[in-house]
Amino acid sequence: MRTTAVLGGAGGIGRAIVEALLKTGNFVFLLDLEEAEGRVTDLLERWPERCRFVACDMADAGSIARAFARIEAYGEGLDACINAAGLIRRGRFVDVSPADLEAVMAVNVTGAYRALQAATRLMIDERGGRLVIVASAHGLRTTAERSAYAMSKGAMLALARALAVELGPQGILVNAVAPGPVSAGMQDARSESRRLWAAATPLGRVAEAVEVARTAVFLASAENTFITGETVVIDGGASISMG
Repeated sequence: MRTTAVLGGAGGIGRAIVEALLKTGNFVFLLDLEEAEGRVTDLLERWPERCRFVACDMADAGSIARAFARIEAYGEGLDACINAAGLIRRGRFVDVSPADLEAVMAVNVTGAYRALQAATRLMIDERGGRLVIVASAHGLRTTAERSAYAMSKGAMLALARALAVELGPQGILVNAVAPGPVSAGMQDARSESRRLWAAATPLGRVAEAVEVARTAVFLASAENTFITGETVVIDGGASISMG
């Protein structure tokens, strides 16, 4: 049985990833804010032997350390870690406050870096592993008033490439997925940005969370044996359409 940690596992995409992992036989550590546990009670009750909730605040270095200490104490190491945690703050570039900038970077970059670092320590000298970063199409192409978010997601795409190079000799494969808008994502379903993305997509809609989850789960699986350093864009073709 493979053991996988999912950061941000109570969110829209994160929850879909957790469910997909459980359905494919994984033991899953679901990491999220303590107050988010109530949103995943049904999963914990449905799979009591294979799903554990671990409180983790991605903006708090101590919380991350404690969460991974709990995982280490369980004694099974980690086969994979999927980072689906994220925070978005919208606003005109000249109006973005220091607090909002720091909040986005603390969760999306610094916290993600620390958590992936902790996960990797549980993989090295064991049986290799898989790291998957759920970034965003905003890290590649974006819209107005997303400067902090787009910057943070671009940083995570760069980190995936850097880690793929560094960790490959230890048998750790590292990839990213870059979704466009997702029906269960952080973006307001009524927002102009979502409407523009959907209109630019040859498929004429935004993604379902499970469509992102399937790709992330494959990249984190033992079936992925030679894909590393890649960013899989999941935007329904919006980024390649001239329409």
